[in-house]
Amino acid sequence: MRSNDDDIKIFHPKIKETPASDLTSIAGVMDKHRANGNSAKADILGERLADYKPEDLCPDDVAKISNKELMQLRALMVFTAQIAMHKYLPHKILSAQAVNSMYERIEQTSPGFFRNISDGSSFSFYYLAVRKNENVEEEIGRDYAMLCDRDDNQYLIDLGKRVYEQTDAKVLSLIENFEFEN
Repeated sequence: MRSNDDDIKIFHPKIKETPASDLTSIAGVMDKHRANGNSAKADILGERLADYKPEDLCPDDVAKISNKELMQLRALMVFTAQIAMHKYLPHKILSAQAVNSMYERIEQTSPGFFRNISDGSSFSFYYLAVRKNENVEEEIGRDYAMLCDRDDNQYLIDLGKRVYEQTDAKVLSLIENFEFEN
């Protein structure tokens, strides 16, 4: 006797994503960005931003501030460049590559500064300001003045705010000029 199995349904389980498939996907994305030149552009972008200093951005202000304030200003610029690369580059792999390139260059050219920013707490304050997402520029300016031990100094608050805005704009402009492919 033959049975009728026309009403039997066969379910195929979905293929689960595995770490190996994730790695394959990431490798594919990395290959794509290497092939279209985005990876090389990300490295160059990071190196250029590592060399971008307060003296380039606001030379008149640099002449008016102390060494501590100057060091904090440069740290603010590095922080802002890092955040902006994550915000504006077309893929997180490219932003990670550009940020790593920036830090490698800073470590090579300014090892003392690199140790200071990598061991310092200034980025923590700036991250909190960005995460609040309310009046970020004003919060960044206040944090900059506080890190300079001059909490209520309006000139330093305004300087921090301006440097944050101008550095962000500079990074966006550089990224647009590099014409990264999506």
